[in-house]
Amino acid sequence: MNGKKTKSLINRMTKKYPAVVKSIWMTPSSEKGEGDTVIFLLDDTNQVDSITTNEIKLEAQKISKALKLRGRTGLVFYKLSDYWELVRHGSPVTFTEIREGIPLYDPSGFFLPLKKLLVDGRVPGTKEAMKSLIQQSPLRLLRIERTHMVSIMDALSSAVVDAAQAPLMSVGVSPPAPKKVPEQLRIHFVRKRKLPPEYVKYYEDVIKTWKLLEHGELKVVAPEKIDELVEKATRFVIKMEELMQKIGK
Repeated sequence: MNGKKTKSLINRMTKKYPAVVKSIWMTPSSEKGEGDTVIFLLDDTNQVDSITTNEIKLEAQKISKALKLRGRTGLVFYKLSDYWELVRHGSPVTFTEIREGIPLYDPSGFFLPLKKLLVDGRVPGTKEAMKSLIQQSPLRLLRIERTHMVSIMDALSSAVVDAAQAPLMSVGVSPPAPKKVPEQLRIHFVRKRKLPPEYVKYYEDVIKTWKLLEHGELKVVAPEKIDELVEKATRFVIKMEELMQKIGK
């Protein structure tokens, strides 16, 4: 389609019907201008009746003929409410018009936002929406995996903190903050040879990993590492129970 002639058609139509012509766009054909379609969207919220619609159609065709627009240029007219119905019901032709359409006149910002929603996959039932869902699936799985991982590490850290505080309280130590637990365990039990030093390291490994994950410094904990930490936490808790029994005796 001749660009200057098309622009002239749009200028004349929007000048004559400024309150009615809401948006105009073109869907080009693949035949170098042959079969291009110019789509007019008429705002029927401004009481556009059938007489006015027909008048606008005739006027556009008259101008198009006078300008001698070359090729099989088609002129299509939609009422705004009818077009929304087509969008709402997922008309394939309508989505093709939006997908391939080139905006020519859109002062109210109708066409471009609709085209962006379609391209971004935010219009249900379109191929763009289905593609977006497929692309999001791995991310959802990663979020599930991370949530599961955070839940496990939170449970492990709570288990070792609670287990460590019990024997410390039994020897008269006020419940220390998690980061102070290793120091207190070494003072009251390791130095007195009541607790092998590796158990304090088990505690530190669990807490350190949890803090890195909690603060976002660690994004993923490998399954093998989680298994290792579960075993260390289990050994630590069992050892604290044994320690409590000795203190009780």
